[in-house]
Amino acid sequence: MSVKSKQRVTDHGEVFTSEREVNAMLDLVEEETERIDSRFLEPACGDGNFLIEILRRKLAVIEARYKKTCLEYERYCVLAVAAIYGVELLEDNVLDCRERLFKCCDEHYSTLFKTEASEEFRKAIRFILSRNILW
Repeated sequence: MSVKSKQRVTDHGEVFTSEREVNAMLDLVEEETERIDSRFLEPACGDGNFLIEILRRKLAVIEARYKKTCLEYERYCVLAVAAIYGVELLEDNVLDCRERLFKCCDEHYSTLFKTEASEEFRKAIRFILSRNILW
């Protein structure tokens, strides 16, 4: 586990779960993490260590199944992002979490559909994240 500052640990109990522990825990519910529409709520999401790994797993499934058609990929990507929820006490963490999730989604999308990539799709993803990752 890591920390941003001792003061934040003292004031808010803020610690960040390491990638190793995140993956070990998510492996216990692997089938759910790979179901595109499976919903996850992280009630103390920090900057998104659990949520980013859940999104990566869902995107891997979407890419394997729907990478041939941009519209289908977009549809299932929206479904996956819409099934991820987080609540966080500290505003900077919320903003960081939303941005991490967006960048992960956008990097996958842009890599697969360079010329077909849509700004409307990106706006939709940002909107969903603004509603699902809450301060």
